[in-house]
Amino acid sequence: MANATVAAQSNVSGWLRNPDFDIVLICGLTALALFAGLVIALAPGALPVILLTDNWLLGYPHVVATFTRVAPDRAGIRAHRFIVFVLPVLVVAATAALAFGVGIALVATIYFYWQWYHTMRQSWGVAQLYRRKANGRVLENPRFAEALFVLVPLWGLLHRLTKAPDHFLYPSLPIWVPAIPPVIANAVGAVACAGLALWLFARAREWLRGELPLLHTLFSASHYMIFIVGYIVMDDVAGGWVVTNIWHTGQYLMLVWLFNESGGTTAMRGWFRTVTQGNRAVFYFALCLIVAFAVYSTISGSFAWGASGIFFAVIASQTLNFHHFITDALIWRSRRAPAPGASRA
Repeated sequence: MANATVAAQSNVSGWLRNPDFDIVLICGLTALALFAGLVIALAPGALPVILLTDNWLLGYPHVVATFTRVAPDRAGIRAHRFIVFVLPVLVVAATAALAFGVGIALVATIYFYWQWYHTMRQSWGVAQLYRRKANGRVLENPRFAEALFVLVPLWGLLHRLTKAPDHFLYPSLPIWVPAIPPVIANAVGAVACAGLALWLFARAREWLRGELPLLHTLFSASHYMIFIVGYIVMDDVAGGWVVTNIWHTGQYLMLVWLFNESGGTTAMRGWFRTVTQGNRAVFYFALCLIVAFAVYSTISGSFAWGASGIFFAVIASQTLNFHHFITDALIWRSRRAPAPGASRA
């Protein structure tokens, strides 16, 4: 009875789990990402250290967390045989073929665009979770919401392309991108700002009426803020990526942990769920970190081989990234939220 009462309160309030979890997910990660961006803006020399720390503490473990989601034990492996055994072979073959046939620049360019799309789509999926938890209190039209969720990141991407960066994160990752005329980026930005103004007006009106879906509103605001800061305010492509990546990877680790903690699927009833369930968030993160350290230390060690080592490292790391992107598209499909009866912009 007590559990049913807590669950009912959680559904009414709109929490994914509880106030502590959701405040960290929405406000804590946003604040951490923006703080990192502020440090980079004030002290550009800190970028390499922050970038390295972000990769090792969040980026690499979040890729490993993909496998804790699909293959935590034998049952999970059987349920996701294609993802575990076949997909990696296909991805490494395709990645190697592109790298050897065309060059590393093509692989890095694909990653540049794909990680932008991947971050945007994950954010939309989380917003849908909050929409459903709000029990119909999100009044804005879902099509308007999704369009604005895409439009703001698109503005950011086009603004980034006006600078025509020749590499992504590191000089060893050259990319090929078109030089977009600023007028195009500014035009999309004007439409995005108009949409944001309309969104803010509608949410302010709901707040005055006492109908504001607070958590969905806060998460949506964090989405807009992170993409604007990461792609428009931050001049450096690597510094901007750090802002969006901290926010994105932190979300992913927390959501996979939540999935595991709440019971997951019948395929997740083996040793991994046993040793990490029961609010063992630190232990869960430690397992992801240890596996990530072992895998990525091996990849990083190849840099000592010179040019051939860098080539191998790019193929290996991007294979893991591309496999992660595809796997997420397969396992985290979110049903489109139905339009509420009274839809508003």
